[in-house]
Amino acid sequence: FVVGSDGYIYEGRGWNHIGRHTRGHNAIGYGVSIIGNYMAKLPSRHAMDLLRFQLVPCAVNGGGLTSNFTIQGHRQVVNYTSCPGDALFSEIRSWEHFRE
Repeated sequence: FVVGSDGYIYEGRGWNHIGRHTRGHNAIGYGVSIIGNYMAKLPSRHAMDLLRFQLVPCAVNGGGLTSNFTIQGHRQVVNYTSCPGDALFSEIRSWEHFRE
């Protein structure tokens, strides 16, 4: 899934297909990107809210995620990336379901 600054969430492979975003973790999770570079600044509040308050509840209510899901940054499961950027990673560390 991709969250755009245009106010839309775009579906990549979707709920029922295994992605290729995190070696060894693709079968147990979903990848979500927010378009942009977030090393020094955060995405818009609107983009983050789309992810947190639209996509995530849709996934839980539709059975795509269990209610006790875990959020991790891409850098936690792929050791050669700085994704999702330092600023955004710092932000998601404060979100309810984040785990080290």
